[in-house]
Amino acid sequence: MLALAAAGLAAATASALAARLWWAFDLFSHFRPHYAVLATCLGAAALAARAYPAGLVLTAVALLNAWAVRDLWPGAAAAVAAPATEGAPLRVVSANVLDSNPTPGKVLDFVRGSDADLVVLVDAKSERWRGVLAALGDLYPHRAPDSWREGAPVILLSRRPVPVETVVRPAAAGADRPYVVARVAAPGATPLVVGVHPASPKPTEAEDSRERNYQLDHIGATVEGVAGPVIVAGDFNATPWSPHLRDLLAATGLRDTGAGRGWLPTWPVRLGPAGIPIDHVLIRGEVAVAGLRRGPDVGSDHYPLIADLRVGGPS
Repeated sequence: MLALAAAGLAAATASALAARLWWAFDLFSHFRPHYAVLATCLGAAALAARAYPAGLVLTAVALLNAWAVRDLWPGAAAAVAAPATEGAPLRVVSANVLDSNPTPGKVLDFVRGSDADLVVLVDAKSERWRGVLAALGDLYPHRAPDSWREGAPVILLSRRPVPVETVVRPAAAGADRPYVVARVAAPGATPLVVGVHPASPKPTEAEDSRERNYQLDHIGATVEGVAGPVIVAGDFNATPWSPHLRDLLAATGLRDTGAGRGWLPTWPVRLGPAGIPIDHVLIRGEVAVAGLRRGPDVGSDHYPLIADLRVGGPS
């Protein structure tokens, strides 16, 4: 059994390493912390049982995957994790609320209690959300897109003026996944804020993965070269270990606010700490992180994120 487990984890790790070669391999890249933990436990059992070949394989698997997720290590990315004290405070909430959520009132209660300056709601699309959106509209006088009252794939709610906003609809694959781009007037700065929800890859279809990758590239092209602070938030349907999200960060200079802040899985809720982090708040420019935490269960299959940012201070 230990030999079979070692072979399985080695195959999964090899697939994650080859994630750029085939869309199906990319799916394996999202579970690298799980491989590291499982291989560590099984490796210790194998060595205790003197199953040395399996133990060596499992040890190698554990080390490879632990290195891949080194941003989660205690003390890693200390510069990113250090609390920010300069700049204007801006609390950002990002939540995929799940259109079929049976308890939309929990979303309303959560946002009301979050004291957020800026809220990115994902997947509040149908008529059943209109009451919740109307109530949130009373709290947040600045909203995008114009159709927010009827629901939309991505909705931006802000306490601060939004002098410029647009809905970007990629012309090629994935045109049904629009994202919102807006300028938000914050003290001392007007950050570009982008609310996103790329396609969700499926284990049986290549097209969804291709659409997600195309949409990530499109978002990158939108923010690349933009001057001033940038905040991109939403459900990315990709973990920090997917090469496609890493490409977005490398191409744009965006930084993951979750780096160096420990394990914050956001999906699926039912798996709790065994889930994966696919919801993110990314930043660039004169934006620093004062704190990042996960919100409560609001009836969705995603946990919300609450990011306390400082805009206009040192990045």
